[in-house]
Amino acid sequence: MKRKLLPGIIGGFIGFVVGAFAGGYLGLVVGGTFLGGLDIYEHTGIEGYELAAYVGAIIGALVLTVLGVRLALRMADKTGKEM
Repeated sequence: MKRKLLPGIIGGFIGFVVGAFAGGYLGLVVGGTFLGGLDIYEHTGIEGYELAAYVGAIIGALVLTVLGVRLALRMADKTGKEM
């Protein structure tokens, strides 16, 4: 079971980019919906929807990076066995 480095790196990078955008968008939607009325700005200096977007982008990037690497390695193993 030989692991290939290039598919793992490419899958991780694609997962990171997609996760950052998707997590940021989801955080922005959730933050704008649920955290818009709270007075988080007085304590932290940033609005609630901004904070939720940043946290969502970080979590999404971390999770989808791992999933992207695993998916890319699985696809590389399948194509290696068929050849």
